[in-house]
Amino acid sequence: MFPLIKYYKKDKIISFVFSRNKCVDADIKKNVVIDYDKNGKVVSMDIMDINLENFIPLRQFESLAIEKKIAVNHQKCL
Repeated sequence: MFPLIKYYKKDKIISFVFSRNKCVDADIKKNVVIDYDKNGKVVSMDIMDINLENFIPLRQFESLAIEKKIAVNHQKCL
């Protein structure tokens, strides 16, 4: 199931994987790396040096969510 989102807390990298296609090219701009397949479609994207602790805490997000299910799904991603 795509996209896959993974956060590497120790390395401060958040990674988004959009397909299983093989990466053949990449663009790097500041702290963002975007990987492309042979057809030029985005395969994945990594954002480096990002600290998710600077964003809104999940328990505050839950109170803002329209449905609690949305908040639970976000917690699974972290």
